[in-house]
Amino acid sequence: MIASLTGNLASIGKSEIILEVNGVGYLLNVSSKLVSSLGEIGSKLSVFTDLQIKDDKILMYGFATSNEQSFFRLLQSVQGIGPKAALSILSALTINELILAITSGDKAMISRAEGVGPKVAARVTAELSEKVSNMHLNFGNNDISKNSQEKNSNVLKSNFLNEEDQFFDVVEDTISALINLGYTRSEVFSVVMAIKKDFNLKKINLDFTVNAIIPLALKELSKVVK
Repeated sequence: MIASLTGNLASIGKSEIILEVNGVGYLLNVSSKLVSSLGEIGSKLSVFTDLQIKDDKILMYGFATSNEQSFFRLLQSVQGIGPKAALSILSALTINELILAITSGDKAMISRAEGVGPKVAARVTAELSEKVSNMHLNFGNNDISKNSQEKNSNVLKSNFLNEEDQFFDVVEDTISALINLGYTRSEVFSVVMAIKKDFNLKKINLDFTVNAIIPLALKELSKVVK
């Protein structure tokens, strides 16, 4: 089993890359998040991999972190989720967003992934809820590319996962506080995540604190929760 590869980035496609390792080019299917984080052609890159042999096809998948690799495999334990759908989910959601969506039963968040309908998304939340219930947020920060960047400046763009996940402690604390006020986790999850996305887009992350988010969340909840 090939668990990881380190080489030079030879080609970048919409959902695949070619990584040249010792003169051999490996075609890797990857998430759109990984594609968007890549450096220039010829730059050094390290990825975790998953090799699958089915019928007459040999397919290899690449991931920025071992945790994405593990979640890719975990998702495929759900009926109706194959490698294509699993990769689509990892393209649509970060690991932390996926953990929150599963634990809160938010199938709408998971069905944002291309090719994943509400029924399949519901199975993901139902079948994986217990398995991820003890996982902590920032689960996705063990980044192989981050470690490699200390040695190779062009492995991936800096803070690949940290830019997405650095405020999840605030997200979880805010959700817990709102639950204590009588709301359900499923009610508050989408609202808080929408506020976080808005903060990211407006580049005002320094103000992203529990005290700042709760009033905004309560205002939105008053519109959707009767």
